[in-house]
Amino acid sequence: MRSRILLPDVSTPLRPETVAKRRWPINFRPDEQSLFSHEVERKIPGTRLLEMRDVCVSPEGILFKQGKISIESFALPWMWDEWRRDKILRFLARNYLFRKHSKLDQNALWIVDNWSHGYFHWLADALSRLYAVRDIARNLVLLLPYQYEELEFVHASLKPFELGGLRFMGRNEVALCRRLTVPTHTAPSGHYNEEIIQGVRDLLVNVYGEKKGTETDGRIYLSRGQAQRRTIVNESEVLSVLGKFGFRAVYAEDLSFAEQVKVFSRARFLVSNHGAGLTNMLFMSPGSSVLELRHQTDRVNNSYFTLASALRLNYFYQTCPPDRPDGEPHTANLLVDVTALRKNIELLISCL
Repeated sequence: MRSRILLPDVSTPLRPETVAKRRWPINFRPDEQSLFSHEVERKIPGTRLLEMRDVCVSPEGILFKQGKISIESFALPWMWDEWRRDKILRFLARNYLFRKHSKLDQNALWIVDNWSHGYFHWLADALSRLYAVRDIARNLVLLLPYQYEELEFVHASLKPFELGGLRFMGRNEVALCRRLTVPTHTAPSGHYNEEIIQGVRDLLVNVYGEKKGTETDGRIYLSRGQAQRRTIVNESEVLSVLGKFGFRAVYAEDLSFAEQVKVFSRARFLVSNHGAGLTNMLFMSPGSSVLELRHQTDRVNNSYFTLASALRLNYFYQTCPPDRPDGEPHTANLLVDVTALRKNIELLISCL
């Protein structure tokens, strides 16, 4: 099925390959080495600048031309293989036969994939691609799928960037782009080109951040109490322990993007369980500390361990059992050992 892959018309190097060397967690336990050992050192592929001419973009964000699909439409290469087996024929029929095609004469820019609508993936993956081409972005119109128009954090986080324009696609519109510029991913999702992710942080914090605050502002517990999954079952006990150390609870759902940057740029210590809200460590100053409450068997979801290292933050963790024996890492609610939590908090705040 290689013939089904759409190749760019022009491909030029943008950023060289790098190697990310991560620090072990501050409170690392040797018996839990398997959770992190495969991520301590990782090769980060170089970034290329692709140019595609007369390419179509579906309203959901799939790039295609003459029956071929661009792998850049997907967050990870294996997703292309899975997608083409199940969806490609129906996709081509729908987008060639039943949708309106609109010509976009301006030179356009593309930075998203099929995961980019989520808070973490937008900030860490999509904005990293935009940052890598920020010097030429002012001459291009950023094209985004229709569903992004409803996301407040997308609009707010784009304001610090100088764009030649911003266009959201119609719900049933296929955009025919005369020329589409596509920076490839700056790193596989969950990994980072350190220079770029630090640049994204600086750009956003310089616009929305605020370094001054009270002692309470500096100690944040980010609650997932309003989420549908990955909650802390015994959160009342967790809040009781954290309250004794001066932590206050914050709910990301109650804050605008600008407010989130402001709150977390003030934070010196952050505690939360695994979830999109932890992306807000992006706004903390180097030398700050993060404690992630994580599933006891999860060795796959290390995106916040690697992000903390890339941002020069002190990373702590605490493994927690799921509330049900069959609870799998990405969805399970967790039980927190509050005695162990108290010890970890004491260690966390000693990093002043």
